[in-house]
Amino acid sequence: MMNSAPKVLVLGGNIGRWKAAERLHEKDVTNGVESWVYAFSADYIRGAEVTLEEINQYDIVIANANSDKQTRENLQKFSAERASTVRWVTLIEGSGSDYITPHIDFRQIFDNSDLINCINIHSLDLLRLMTKTRVEYIGIPYPVDGISQFTIPFEKRRRESYITPFLLKRWNDYFVARELGIPYYGFEKTIRRTLKTVATDFLKHHETDFDKKRELKKAAKLYNDPSLQILPSSGLKEFFLRNAGAFLWLNLDDRYTWGRFVIDAAALKIPIITTVSTGHAAGLYPETTLENEFQLDKAIEIGKRLINDEEFYRHVANYPEGRMEHLKPEAMVKRLLECL
Repeated sequence: MMNSAPKVLVLGGNIGRWKAAERLHEKDVTNGVESWVYAFSADYIRGAEVTLEEINQYDIVIANANSDKQTRENLQKFSAERASTVRWVTLIEGSGSDYITPHIDFRQIFDNSDLINCINIHSLDLLRLMTKTRVEYIGIPYPVDGISQFTIPFEKRRRESYITPFLLKRWNDYFVARELGIPYYGFEKTIRRTLKTVATDFLKHHETDFDKKRELKKAAKLYNDPSLQILPSSGLKEFFLRNAGAFLWLNLDDRYTWGRFVIDAAALKIPIITTVSTGHAAGLYPETTLENEFQLDKAIEIGKRLINDEEFYRHVANYPEGRMEHLKPEAMVKRLLECL
């Protein structure tokens, strides 16, 4: 464990480079990899853009392994060539099942690291057998107090269910929502028009007619359900303002991942029907957690009980309170430094 505040660099897949002090307005809503930037008052650089010279200026590098090919190539090269004074933490994002498929680049990055930060408890054994580097279940700092400020009182919530995944990603959540007897809605991505996205669009679809609402229209055509409200995706603050007022959330996730929707719902005191593969479900929502993403009948049964049984609803909503202290930034920093 380090004795003084270290100088930390976070490497991720999102474009740009910035310091925590430059984006303090996002500190209380950021709930992804960039949360480590705020937790350490650190710097952020996109992994595909960073140089070895920059890396060697820091005490600790926290590098997101689940990024684009160029980033992984950089991580593989720089984790091996960095100065001996730089401690390297590889952060495992995405689904744990992504790492079942053999990838030599991942394995080399792991072997070059000082610590592997596993974000899903179910994948811990797999990752530990992939490398001799220390692997620990730590995760990502979560702004519990910041997100909790968006909480809406029970009696003021809209009697509707929020389908958490993008609608073109999966539709098992939708089938449950359709049967609950209350309005339901979900989101789909809009596409920013840039030279890169236009080029990608042409390569994928062989089209030059760019439509930023194409995914929204595709979802509307696919579902063909006038009762389903399809909304365009938005920023994080807008996300919490819109969805904090929903009556319940649906997250029948098939991935072995960090499960941000589960933590978000817990911070907002909203019941969520989810799956055990999301790492926090069993601890925060034991009575609304499914064994797998295919238990639709059970999900419908739980959803109807939440709608019709106010005492049960309040019990489920309040259960996570006091059970998220280990996710707060100060606790996460302490845990990571102890592991180093």
